[in-house]
Amino acid sequence: MKDKLEDFIKDNRDQFDDQEPSQKVWAGIETHLPEKKRTSYQWLWKAAAVVFFLSSVYLFLRLETVDQPQLVADNSLAKEFKSVESFYFQEISEKKGLIYDFESESANVDADFEQDLQKLDAMYEVLKEELMQNPSKKVVDALILNLLVRVDILNSQLEKLDQVKESKKEDDEAKNA
Repeated sequence: MKDKLEDFIKDNRDQFDDQEPSQKVWAGIETHLPEKKRTSYQWLWKAAAVVFFLSSVYLFLRLETVDQPQLVADNSLAKEFKSVESFYFQEISEKKGLIYDFESESANVDADFEQDLQKLDAMYEVLKEELMQNPSKKVVDALILNLLVRVDILNSQLEKLDQVKESKKEDDEAKNA
């Protein structure tokens, strides 16, 4: 039976190919399709992490020896950085708390998100060591950029979790209606 059907389809394929369903059929199909999800910006974050990593390597290779007058200026630079660092650490910890509160409400946290944060943490530690050994404006700028990228990644993850929560809420309302 199956072979006869396959043979019939192969023999009459041209007759099948010229037929198209009506707009009404396509409209019915589209109503049953799930909404198109927003495209993920993971590739953007990964590219930013790679650029940041490469710029960090470049900074390490290009740093010059620090002479004594510049060392005094760099020490004040490190002190100013401490206040910026504490501000961003507070922001990061608040956002992490919000994300893990979402996770406890059964929303899934993206594994790539956690890996990106771990990589940024590792790069941050390397940059901190470099700042202690050879203080410079470039290293401070790289540290601040690292903190900013982390905040952006956390904001992106919070947006994703909000969307998941909203879609679950809409699904629950549709089921209850």
